[in-house]
Amino acid sequence: MAGPVRDGGLQPLDRELNRECREFAETLRELFLELGISVRRYATRCYLNPGTLSRYLSGSRIAPWQFVEELLHHLDEDCGTRLDPSALDRLRRRHQAALRTAASIGRAVQQLEGQLQAADREARRAGAREEQLDQALDDTRQTIADLDARLVRLESRPLLPAPPAPADRVPPPGRAEPPDRAERPGHDGPPAPSDATAPPDRSTLLAERDALAREVDRLAEELARARDRAACAETRCDLFERQLALVEQQQGLADVRAPAVRPLEEGLPPKVLLVDDRPDNLMVLEAVLGPHGHRLVRAESGPDALRALLEPDDFAVILLDVQMPGMDGYETAAHIKRRARTRDIPIIFVTAIGTDPDHSMRGYAAGAVDFIPKPVDPWALRAKVAVHVELHRERRRHATLPAPTRHVPPPAHAHAGAGTPAGKRVPKAGSPSAR
Repeated sequence: MAGPVRDGGLQPLDRELNRECREFAETLRELFLELGISVRRYATRCYLNPGTLSRYLSGSRIAPWQFVEELLHHLDEDCGTRLDPSALDRLRRRHQAALRTAASIGRAVQQLEGQLQAADREARRAGAREEQLDQALDDTRQTIADLDARLVRLESRPLLPAPPAPADRVPPPGRAEPPDRAERPGHDGPPAPSDATAPPDRSTLLAERDALAREVDRLAEELARARDRAACAETRCDLFERQLALVEQQQGLADVRAPAVRPLEEGLPPKVLLVDDRPDNLMVLEAVLGPHGHRLVRAESGPDALRALLEPDDFAVILLDVQMPGMDGYETAAHIKRRARTRDIPIIFVTAIGTDPDHSMRGYAAGAVDFIPKPVDPWALRAKVAVHVELHRERRRHATLPAPTRHVPPPAHAHAGAGTPAGKRVPKAGSPSAR
């Protein structure tokens, strides 16, 4: 083998590295220099861009653990250099420490954790509102049941004849008219009925019942909306948790022995639609997602996106810019959700106008399932797209599974000769009608 290259074309270490990143970069450089070849030559061997390899070795970008393993393999193969278990464990710990302190992972994790916290708050608020509405609905229905019972009693009460009018009596001379019995002191009899104490008549009870029935309908509609909000928030929580787990696995924060993301089956990957009116923004998205095997379809306006969705529908997710001239992201999303063949495609809004509650609620109302702010964090973007692509593959896989064999009951007329009239349902054993 040729003598070692002096520095292999290495760039100097990044001056702004923290201690953890510097220690890992120095160890990586020492291992690389033992190969005795240039950066460009080794980049060709690893199918890497020389600039990417240079950033790995200068510490400005943390190399993935797969690259470290490949470098160790080449050292063993070319130079016979093999790390003992304790040295390999130190290298692994340094790699994880560098990843934990790298700025990119901090931004991605902070962004995803913030979204998870917001979704969790929305889920708890919607759940509490759901409980309140459920209790109010039960109370109102119980009040209606009480009114129904009063109406039944009122309708079943016999009609009594009216009492005869008292004859006019003239008091004897010198004696005043006796007071009415109800007004006599010490009299224990019931007072004379008045308008304030008289029981309500049937029409009053029916009017009250109609008002309560309308209230039941209103509460039921609001309860359904609260349940939908709670379910959507729970779905978002699940998505953000999966995205966080994926970022941690990709960045090495999780246990290194944890299984990698399940590989996708063979065949064409699902498509990802990128919608933005600025070509430079589309280039950024393509640069981040392109190396990961996604089929990317670009559209530079809302109408272009709707035309692209007319193709055979195998889109896993749509990345949709909010601020576009003409048809903006909200209007484009509304059109997508109105189409039967595209309404179930998840939409991620890519926005520079913030993800505050007002914008979030408008986006969720338009059909978005997620947000990612500009400037786009590459780790967060890759995690979001990867999760939706995997969910799409799972749905597609379940849709192609053979349906389980079901018992097909004989037609109704087959029972006609056995004493059952044709067209009449035969009650199942154990059902109330069969007892």
